[in-house]
Amino acid sequence: MNPIFKIAQNLTKNKTFNAFIFLLILFSAILIGIETYPEIAPRHRLLLALLDKLIISCFVLEIGLKIVSNGKKPWNFFSDPWNVFDFVIVAVCLIPAGDTHYFAAFRILRVLRILRMITFLPKLRLLIGALVKSIPSMGYIILLIAILFYVYAIVGVFVFGASDPMHFGDLHHTLVTLFKVLTLEGWTDIMNPHIYGPVLNGNMQIISIWPFLYFASFILIGAMIIMNLFIGVIMNSMQESQNELSQELQKIQSLDNKSEELYLNIMTKIDELRNEIQSLNKMRK
Repeated sequence: MNPIFKIAQNLTKNKTFNAFIFLLILFSAILIGIETYPEIAPRHRLLLALLDKLIISCFVLEIGLKIVSNGKKPWNFFSDPWNVFDFVIVAVCLIPAGDTHYFAAFRILRVLRILRMITFLPKLRLLIGALVKSIPSMGYIILLIAILFYVYAIVGVFVFGASDPMHFGDLHHTLVTLFKVLTLEGWTDIMNPHIYGPVLNGNMQIISIWPFLYFASFILIGAMIIMNLFIGVIMNSMQESQNELSQELQKIQSLDNKSEELYLNIMTKIDELRNEIQSLNKMRK
């Protein structure tokens, strides 16, 4: 094996090297945060720019080492989705910022560097993998929520549109109102005018109970039942991802055990051959 390939493999698998890259990502995130302070960034613009270039250079070197570590098949680097994720983020960081029209967009894209932290934290990778796997199942839940919103929005326009045009005047305003109700933020302020009438003798009189049933049923179905379905789908996907990871670890352990058994068998054979050679040499003497 080429010594360069071996050095690259040893470096990329070294815990100290990976810890250094992880700390570099954290440092990069801190630098981007410092740039948001107008009283600090202008005074240290040159220093921040220099540190930024050094960080990008280290990221490029890391990606290069990982590609080189694959030896004569560098394209194997792109077989891992997380490697592709890292490569895309580092490539985005290399976009030149000379054109002032795109400078603001470039500064925003630099924030993506922080996402590289995902690849260094296995538990976080498991969570992201579970979220990605749950997308197909979540599609049906999103469709169910869309149907729920549409039905309740039409009912809301017909029932409350005349008395409360600001919240229920038309379909799209009603959809926004229902989204606010679903977040449980100020939903009673929207509901109360439809339940209570004028104040008589210092007390507010309930004029109708139907608006309460409308809002309560929407919150019960939307915020409690459907949201729990979301959580259930994600938890199920996390369990599946964890099971797959456990199976992969078991395969690796079984391969290691087989390799160890093969090594012991070979060493036994070598010892037997050595003993036979020694016995033959004694017979010849």
